[in-house]
Amino acid sequence: MTSDIAIEALKLRCVKKMDETIMERIYAGAGSIKDALRLDMATLKSFGIKKEVAENIITLDIDKELFKSELEALKKVSANIICIDDDEYPEMLRETKGAPCLLFVRGDAEVMLKPSIAMVGSRNASRAACDFSKRLGADLAEAGFNVVSGFASGIDVNAHLGAVEKGVTTAVMGCGVNHFFPEINRKHIDKVIDNGCIITEYLSNIHPAARNFPRRNRIISGLSYGVIVVEASDRSGSLITARLAGEQGRDVYAVPTFPDNRNNATNALLKEGATLIESYYDVIEELKYNISDIKEVDKQETSVLEFDSPEQAKLFDLLMRGTLNPDELSAKSGFDIEQVVINLAQMELEEYVVREIDGKYRAAGGLNGQNCHSTKSCN
Repeated sequence: MTSDIAIEALKLRCVKKMDETIMERIYAGAGSIKDALRLDMATLKSFGIKKEVAENIITLDIDKELFKSELEALKKVSANIICIDDDEYPEMLRETKGAPCLLFVRGDAEVMLKPSIAMVGSRNASRAACDFSKRLGADLAEAGFNVVSGFASGIDVNAHLGAVEKGVTTAVMGCGVNHFFPEINRKHIDKVIDNGCIITEYLSNIHPAARNFPRRNRIISGLSYGVIVVEASDRSGSLITARLAGEQGRDVYAVPTFPDNRNNATNALLKEGATLIESYYDVIEELKYNISDIKEVDKQETSVLEFDSPEQAKLFDLLMRGTLNPDELSAKSGFDIEQVVINLAQMELEEYVVREIDGKYRAAGGLNGQNCHSTKSCN
Protein backbone atom coordinates (compact mmCIF):
# COMPACT_ATOMS: atom_id res chain seq x y z
CA MET A 1 0.00 0.00 0.00
CA THR A 2 1.30 3.44 -0.92
CA SER A 3 2.24 5.56 2.10
CA ASP A 4 1.72 9.29 2.58
CA ILE A 5 5.47 9.92 2.40
CA ALA A 6 5.61 7.99 -0.89
CA ILE A 7 2.96 10.33 -2.32
CA GLU A 8 5.02 13.31 -1.15
CA ALA A 9 8.07 11.78 -2.80
CA LEU A 10 6.13 11.40 -6.05
CA LYS A 11 5.15 15.07 -5.84
CA LEU A 12 8.82 15.93 -5.45
CA ARG A 13 9.64 13.81 -8.50
CA CYS A 14 6.94 15.68 -10.45
CA VAL A 15 8.46 19.08 -9.63
CA LYS A 16 9.19 20.85 -12.90
CA LYS A 17 12.70 20.12 -14.30
CA MET A 18 13.21 17.28 -11.79
CA ASP A 19 14.68 13.89 -12.74
CA GLU A 20 15.84 10.73 -10.94
CA THR A 21 19.47 11.80 -10.57
CA ILE A 22 18.52 15.16 -9.02
CA MET A 23 16.21 13.33 -6.61
CA GLU A 24 19.05 11.05 -5.57
CA ARG A 25 21.41 13.98 -5.05
CA ILE A 26 18.88 15.78 -2.87
CA TYR A 27 18.14 12.66 -0.84
CA ALA A 28 21.85 11.96 -0.32
CA GLY A 29 22.30 15.45 1.07
CA ALA A 30 19.11 15.69 3.11
CA GLY A 31 19.03 12.13 4.45
CA SER A 32 15.26 11.73 4.06
CA ILE A 33 12.44 12.74 1.74
CA LYS A 34 10.76 14.67 4.55
CA ASP A 35 13.90 16.74 5.11
CA ALA A 36 14.39 17.15 1.37
CA LEU A 37 11.06 18.98 1.21
CA ARG A 38 12.34 21.53 3.76
CA LEU A 39 15.62 22.53 2.13
CA ASP A 40 16.43 26.16 1.45
CA MET A 41 18.06 27.71 -1.61
CA ALA A 42 21.59 27.79 -0.19
CA THR A 43 21.50 24.15 0.81
CA LEU A 44 20.08 23.03 -2.52
CA LYS A 45 22.72 24.99 -4.41
CA SER A 46 25.40 23.37 -2.23
CA PHE A 47 24.15 20.01 -3.51
CA GLY A 48 24.77 21.20 -7.08
CA ILE A 49 21.09 21.88 -7.86
CA LYS A 50 20.54 24.61 -10.45
CA LYS A 51 18.70 27.72 -9.28
CA GLU A 52 15.63 27.17 -11.46
CA VAL A 53 15.13 23.63 -10.16
CA ALA A 54 15.86 24.72 -6.60
CA GLU A 55 13.16 27.40 -6.80
CA ASN A 56 10.69 24.82 -8.09
CA ILE A 57 11.54 22.52 -5.19
CA ILE A 58 11.19 25.22 -2.56
CA THR A 59 7.81 26.33 -3.91
CA LEU A 60 6.81 22.74 -4.72
CA ASP A 61 5.97 23.86 -8.24
CA ILE A 62 4.87 20.50 -9.58
CA ASP A 63 3.62 19.50 -12.99
CA LYS A 64 0.04 18.79 -11.91
CA GLU A 65 -0.88 16.99 -15.10
CA LEU A 66 2.16 14.73 -14.75
CA PHE A 67 1.32 13.97 -11.12
CA LYS A 68 -2.28 13.18 -11.99
CA SER A 69 -1.34 10.97 -14.95
CA GLU A 70 1.15 9.05 -12.80
CA LEU A 71 -1.49 8.22 -10.20
CA GLU A 72 -3.91 7.15 -12.92
CA ALA A 73 -1.33 4.98 -14.69
CA LEU A 74 -0.30 3.27 -11.46
CA LYS A 75 -3.93 2.64 -10.50
CA LYS A 76 -4.65 1.14 -13.92
CA VAL A 77 -2.03 -1.60 -13.43
CA SER A 78 -2.59 -1.95 -9.66
CA ALA A 79 0.90 -0.66 -8.88
CA ASN A 80 2.01 0.79 -5.57
CA ILE A 81 4.71 3.34 -4.78
CA ILE A 82 7.52 2.59 -2.35
CA CYS A 83 9.63 5.50 -1.21
CA ILE A 84 13.17 5.14 0.09
CA ASP A 85 11.97 6.20 3.56
CA ASP A 86 9.32 3.45 3.71
CA ASP A 87 9.85 0.40 5.93
CA GLU A 88 8.97 -1.74 2.90
CA TYR A 89 11.96 -0.42 0.95
CA PRO A 90 14.63 -3.15 0.58
CA GLU A 91 17.37 -2.43 3.13
CA MET A 92 20.28 -3.67 1.02
CA LEU A 93 19.22 -1.45 -1.87
CA ARG A 94 18.73 1.54 0.44
CA GLU A 95 22.35 1.23 1.58
CA THR A 96 23.77 1.44 -1.96
CA LYS A 97 25.08 4.65 -3.48
CA GLY A 98 22.53 6.21 -5.82
CA ALA A 99 19.62 4.06 -4.62
CA PRO A 100 16.37 5.09 -6.36
CA CYS A 101 14.16 7.32 -4.24
CA LEU A 102 11.03 5.78 -5.71
CA LEU A 103 10.08 2.28 -6.78
CA PHE A 104 6.85 1.59 -8.66
CA VAL A 105 5.81 -1.95 -7.83
CA ARG A 106 3.37 -4.39 -9.43
CA GLY A 107 2.81 -7.48 -7.32
CA ASP A 108 4.01 -8.36 -3.83
CA ALA A 109 6.68 -5.90 -2.70
CA GLU A 110 7.37 -7.97 0.40
CA VAL A 111 9.31 -10.53 -1.62
CA MET A 112 12.11 -7.94 -1.84
CA LEU A 113 12.53 -8.22 1.93
CA LYS A 114 13.66 -11.84 1.49
CA PRO A 115 17.33 -12.59 0.83
CA SER A 116 17.85 -11.90 -2.87
CA ILE A 117 20.22 -13.29 -5.47
CA ALA A 118 20.52 -11.91 -9.01
CA MET A 119 20.99 -13.89 -12.21
CA VAL A 120 21.83 -12.21 -15.50
CA GLY A 121 23.30 -13.14 -18.86
CA SER A 122 23.08 -13.02 -22.62
CA ARG A 123 19.86 -12.24 -24.44
CA ASN A 124 21.12 -14.56 -27.21
CA ALA A 125 21.94 -17.41 -24.87
CA SER A 126 22.15 -21.02 -25.92
CA ARG A 127 19.25 -23.30 -25.18
CA ALA A 128 21.41 -25.26 -22.74
CA ALA A 129 22.37 -22.09 -20.84
CA CYS A 130 18.69 -21.14 -20.65
CA ASP A 131 17.85 -24.61 -19.31
CA PHE A 132 20.61 -24.23 -16.73
CA SER A 133 19.34 -20.78 -15.69
CA LYS A 134 15.79 -22.03 -15.30
CA ARG A 135 16.87 -24.94 -13.13
CA LEU A 136 19.20 -22.76 -11.08
CA GLY A 137 16.45 -20.16 -10.60
CA ALA A 138 14.08 -22.86 -9.33
CA ASP A 139 16.69 -24.30 -6.96
CA LEU A 140 17.62 -20.93 -5.51
CA ALA A 141 13.97 -19.97 -5.06
CA GLU A 142 13.28 -23.29 -3.33
CA ALA A 143 16.20 -22.59 -1.01
CA GLY A 144 14.51 -19.34 0.03
CA PHE A 145 16.00 -16.69 -2.25
CA ASN A 146 14.12 -14.01 -4.11
CA VAL A 147 15.60 -14.42 -7.61
CA VAL A 148 16.22 -11.01 -9.20
CA SER A 149 16.75 -10.32 -12.90
CA GLY A 150 15.86 -7.90 -15.68
CA PHE A 151 13.13 -9.74 -17.64
CA ALA A 152 15.27 -9.69 -20.78
CA SER A 153 15.17 -12.55 -23.26
CA GLY A 154 17.53 -15.46 -22.75
CA ILE A 155 19.03 -15.93 -19.29
CA ASP A 156 16.91 -13.34 -17.46
CA VAL A 157 13.47 -14.62 -18.36
CA ASN A 158 14.46 -18.22 -17.72
CA ALA A 159 15.76 -17.30 -14.26
CA HIS A 160 12.34 -15.74 -13.54
CA LEU A 161 10.41 -18.69 -14.94
CA GLY A 162 12.44 -21.16 -12.92
CA ALA A 163 12.02 -19.15 -9.74
CA VAL A 164 8.23 -18.96 -9.97
CA GLU A 165 8.06 -22.76 -10.09
CA LYS A 166 9.46 -23.08 -6.57
CA GLY A 167 9.34 -19.62 -4.98
CA VAL A 168 9.47 -15.92 -5.80
CA THR A 169 11.16 -13.52 -8.16
CA THR A 170 11.64 -9.80 -8.80
CA ALA A 171 11.90 -8.33 -12.31
CA VAL A 172 13.55 -4.92 -12.63
CA MET A 173 12.46 -2.95 -15.69
CA GLY A 174 14.16 -0.18 -17.65
CA CYS A 175 10.92 1.61 -18.54
CA GLY A 176 7.70 2.92 -16.98
CA VAL A 177 4.58 0.85 -16.27
CA ASN A 178 2.89 1.99 -19.51
CA HIS A 179 5.56 0.15 -21.50
CA PHE A 180 7.17 -3.27 -21.56
CA PHE A 181 10.37 -4.63 -23.04
CA PRO A 182 10.97 -7.02 -24.66
CA GLU A 183 7.47 -7.51 -26.00
CA ILE A 184 8.02 -11.25 -26.48
CA ASN A 185 8.14 -11.71 -22.69
CA ARG A 186 4.88 -9.87 -21.99
CA LYS A 187 3.13 -13.25 -21.84
CA HIS A 188 5.03 -14.02 -18.62
CA ILE A 189 3.97 -10.89 -16.70
CA ASP A 190 1.16 -12.54 -14.74
CA LYS A 191 3.40 -15.42 -13.63
CA VAL A 192 5.91 -13.00 -12.18
CA ILE A 193 3.31 -10.75 -10.52
CA ASP A 194 1.54 -13.77 -9.01
CA ASN A 195 4.82 -15.06 -7.59
CA GLY A 196 6.76 -11.91 -6.86
CA CYS A 197 6.86 -8.42 -8.32
CA ILE A 198 7.85 -6.22 -11.23
CA ILE A 199 9.53 -2.95 -10.28
CA THR A 200 10.83 0.19 -11.97
CA GLU A 201 12.18 3.55 -10.90
CA TYR A 202 10.87 5.26 -14.04
CA LEU A 203 7.71 7.31 -14.46
CA SER A 204 4.93 5.57 -16.35
CA ASN A 205 5.51 7.03 -19.82
CA ILE A 206 9.28 6.52 -19.91
CA HIS A 207 10.11 4.35 -22.91
CA PRO A 208 12.65 1.47 -22.74
CA ALA A 209 15.55 3.57 -24.06
CA ALA A 210 19.00 1.97 -24.24
CA ARG A 211 20.42 4.43 -21.71
CA ASN A 212 17.97 3.21 -19.06
CA PHE A 213 19.27 -0.34 -18.85
CA PRO A 214 22.79 0.21 -17.47
CA ARG A 215 21.19 2.43 -14.82
CA ARG A 216 18.55 -0.24 -14.14
CA ASN A 217 21.33 -2.77 -13.52
CA ARG A 218 22.46 -1.05 -10.32
CA ILE A 219 19.07 -1.95 -8.81
CA ILE A 220 19.42 -5.61 -9.82
CA SER A 221 22.79 -5.86 -8.08
CA GLY A 222 21.83 -3.54 -5.23
CA LEU A 223 18.90 -5.73 -4.19
CA SER A 224 21.06 -8.84 -4.05
CA TYR A 225 23.69 -10.58 -1.96
CA GLY A 226 25.39 -11.61 -5.16
CA VAL A 227 25.12 -11.65 -8.96
CA ILE A 228 25.35 -14.83 -11.04
CA VAL A 229 26.42 -14.38 -14.68
CA VAL A 230 25.49 -17.16 -17.12
CA GLU A 231 26.83 -16.65 -20.66
CA ALA A 232 27.77 -13.09 -21.55
CA SER A 233 29.44 -11.46 -24.53
CA ASP A 234 32.24 -8.92 -24.19
CA ARG A 235 29.74 -6.07 -24.61
CA SER A 236 26.98 -7.57 -22.51
CA GLY A 237 25.05 -5.46 -20.03
CA SER A 238 25.55 -8.39 -17.67
CA LEU A 239 29.17 -7.31 -17.28
CA ILE A 240 27.95 -3.87 -16.20
CA THR A 241 25.81 -5.56 -13.56
CA ALA A 242 28.79 -7.63 -12.42
CA ARG A 243 30.98 -4.51 -12.19
CA LEU A 244 28.31 -2.67 -10.21
CA ALA A 245 27.98 -5.67 -7.91
CA GLY A 246 31.69 -5.49 -7.17
CA GLU A 247 31.50 -1.76 -6.51
CA GLN A 248 28.56 -2.35 -4.15
CA GLY A 249 30.44 -5.02 -2.24
CA ARG A 250 28.34 -7.87 -3.60
CA ASP A 251 29.62 -11.32 -4.56
CA VAL A 252 30.05 -12.10 -8.25
CA TYR A 253 29.54 -15.67 -9.53
CA ALA A 254 30.13 -16.95 -13.04
CA VAL A 255 29.47 -20.13 -15.02
CA PRO A 256 32.39 -20.95 -17.35
CA THR A 257 31.97 -21.68 -21.05
CA PHE A 258 33.99 -23.13 -23.91
CA PRO A 259 36.48 -20.56 -25.27
CA ASP A 260 34.87 -20.74 -28.74
CA ASN A 261 31.45 -19.78 -27.36
CA ARG A 262 30.83 -16.18 -28.39
CA ASN A 263 29.26 -15.62 -24.96
CA ASN A 264 32.47 -16.53 -23.13
CA ALA A 265 33.01 -13.37 -21.09
CA THR A 266 32.17 -15.31 -17.93
CA ASN A 267 35.64 -16.87 -18.28
CA ALA A 268 37.17 -13.40 -17.98
CA LEU A 269 35.10 -12.76 -14.85
CA LEU A 270 36.50 -15.96 -13.35
CA LYS A 271 40.06 -14.85 -14.13
CA GLU A 272 39.29 -11.57 -12.38
CA GLY A 273 38.21 -13.34 -9.21
CA ALA A 274 34.54 -14.24 -9.64
CA THR A 275 33.44 -17.43 -7.89
CA LEU A 276 32.93 -20.40 -10.19
CA ILE A 277 29.56 -22.11 -9.81
CA GLU A 278 28.24 -25.39 -11.16
CA SER A 279 24.97 -25.55 -9.24
CA TYR A 280 22.95 -23.82 -6.56
CA TYR A 281 25.01 -25.68 -3.93
CA ASP A 282 27.99 -23.45 -4.71
CA VAL A 283 25.95 -20.31 -4.05
CA ILE A 284 24.55 -21.74 -0.81
CA GLU A 285 28.04 -22.69 0.33
CA GLU A 286 29.23 -19.11 -0.14
CA LEU A 287 26.27 -17.43 1.55
CA LYS A 288 24.81 -19.84 4.12
CA TYR A 289 26.84 -18.38 6.99
CA ASN A 290 25.66 -14.84 6.20
CA ILE A 291 21.96 -15.59 5.73
CA SER A 292 20.11 -17.37 8.50
CA ASP A 293 16.87 -18.27 6.71
CA ILE A 294 18.29 -19.98 3.64
CA LYS A 295 17.78 -23.73 3.52
CA GLU A 296 19.88 -26.31 1.72
CA VAL A 297 17.64 -28.74 -0.14
CA ASP A 298 19.01 -32.20 -0.88
CA LYS A 299 18.74 -32.90 -4.58
CA GLN A 300 19.60 -35.81 -6.80
CA GLU A 301 22.35 -34.71 -9.14
CA THR A 302 20.82 -34.76 -12.62
CA SER A 303 21.64 -32.98 -15.83
CA VAL A 304 19.92 -29.66 -16.30
CA LEU A 305 19.54 -30.48 -19.98
CA GLU A 306 16.21 -31.77 -21.21
CA PHE A 307 16.56 -34.37 -23.95
CA ASP A 308 13.80 -35.80 -26.11
CA SER A 309 14.69 -39.38 -25.20
CA PRO A 310 16.91 -41.53 -22.92
CA GLU A 311 18.91 -42.44 -26.02
CA GLN A 312 19.88 -38.79 -26.56
CA ALA A 313 20.88 -38.45 -22.91
CA LYS A 314 23.11 -41.53 -23.27
CA LEU A 315 24.74 -40.24 -26.45
CA PHE A 316 25.36 -36.84 -24.89
CA ASP A 317 26.96 -38.47 -21.85
CA LEU A 318 29.34 -40.40 -24.11
CA LEU A 319 30.23 -37.25 -26.06
CA MET A 320 31.00 -35.40 -22.84
CA ARG A 321 33.95 -37.78 -22.49
CA GLY A 322 35.37 -36.96 -25.93
CA THR A 323 34.64 -36.62 -29.64
CA LEU A 324 33.23 -39.70 -31.36
CA ASN A 325 31.93 -40.58 -34.80
CA PRO A 326 28.54 -42.32 -35.31
CA ASP A 327 30.11 -45.78 -35.60
CA GLU A 328 32.02 -45.32 -32.35
CA LEU A 329 28.88 -44.06 -30.65
CA SER A 330 26.94 -47.05 -31.91
CA ALA A 331 29.56 -49.44 -30.53
CA LYS A 332 29.78 -47.72 -27.13
CA SER A 333 26.06 -47.16 -26.66
CA GLY A 334 24.75 -50.43 -28.06
CA PHE A 335 22.31 -48.51 -30.32
CA ASP A 336 22.11 -49.40 -33.99
CA ILE A 337 23.77 -46.96 -36.38
CA GLU A 338 20.49 -45.70 -37.87
CA GLN A 339 19.19 -44.85 -34.38
CA VAL A 340 22.44 -43.03 -33.57
CA VAL A 341 22.38 -40.96 -36.77
CA ILE A 342 18.73 -39.93 -36.32
CA ASN A 343 19.32 -38.85 -32.72
CA LEU A 344 22.52 -36.98 -33.58
CA ALA A 345 20.70 -35.08 -36.30
CA GLN A 346 18.01 -34.01 -33.85
CA MET A 347 20.57 -33.08 -31.16
CA GLU A 348 22.58 -31.06 -33.67
CA LEU A 349 19.41 -29.23 -34.75
CA GLU A 350 18.69 -28.39 -31.12
CA GLU A 351 22.36 -27.38 -30.70
CA TYR A 352 23.27 -29.90 -28.02
CA VAL A 353 26.05 -31.39 -30.16
CA VAL A 354 28.45 -30.03 -32.78
CA ARG A 355 29.70 -31.95 -35.84
CA GLU A 356 33.41 -31.35 -36.40
CA ILE A 357 35.06 -31.13 -39.80
CA ASP A 358 36.38 -34.71 -39.48
CA GLY A 359 32.84 -36.07 -39.04
CA LYS A 360 33.15 -36.63 -35.31
CA TYR A 361 30.69 -35.13 -32.83
CA ARG A 362 31.28 -33.37 -29.54
CA ALA A 363 28.98 -32.24 -26.77
CA ALA A 364 28.27 -28.56 -27.35
CA GLY A 365 28.72 -27.79 -23.67
CA GLY A 366 30.91 -25.96 -21.24
CA LEU A 367 30.85 -26.84 -17.57
CA ASN A 368 29.22 -30.28 -17.20
CA GLY A 369 27.67 -29.85 -20.63
CA GLN A 370 25.49 -27.07 -19.35
CA ASN A 371 26.51 -24.32 -21.74
CA CYS A 372 26.18 -24.89 -25.46
CA HIS A 373 28.06 -23.21 -28.26
CA SER A 374 25.10 -21.52 -29.88
CA THR A 375 23.66 -18.24 -31.04
CA LYS A 376 20.12 -19.52 -30.63
CA SER A 377 18.02 -17.47 -28.20
CA CYS A 378 15.39 -18.87 -25.87
CA ASN A 379 12.44 -17.36 -24.03
